[in-house]
Amino acid sequence: MKLLYQKLYANIAIIVLLLVYLQPVQAQEMALVPKERMTLMQYVMQERPVLAGLITKAGLTPMLSDKELYTVLAPPEAELTALQQLAPARLRAVISNHILKGAYLEKDLKDGSTVETVAQTKLNIFRKKDHTLVDGVRIESANTQVENGVLHGLSGKLTLE
Repeated sequence: MKLLYQKLYANIAIIVLLLVYLQPVQAQEMALVPKERMTLMQYVMQERPVLAGLITKAGLTPMLSDKELYTVLAPPEAELTALQQLAPARLRAVISNHILKGAYLEKDLKDGSTVETVAQTKLNIFRKKDHTLVDGVRIESANTQVENGVLHGLSGKLTLE
């Protein structure tokens, strides 16, 4: 019986060691995936946790994990925390107004043009000397390209109802 327990403890120790050593390897392998090979949802989960939670709650994860191209106009994380208490249906409407069908780099957003969100809202584009405004909200960090689209960091949240 003593030998059985020794073998059991030895097997448990091996399993624990494997789990401890394999987990960092998997994390390193995941970190080595270039963002160009990540989906929008994978990138948001890695870089924008509050936005990722809102997208998940709104039920939009499958859309941003698909192969179809989208552009996400991402407000700052601090602005998004106020949205966490919204009901899923309302949250879906708000987040959908920050997503465009198709991949738009900043240079594709022409002055005076309009783009349509997946919620079918029209957004006005204005180009200034050194920046772009989407419905009056400045694009702060542009052109984060991933496998299925583009993410632009905004200076604030779009106020669409």
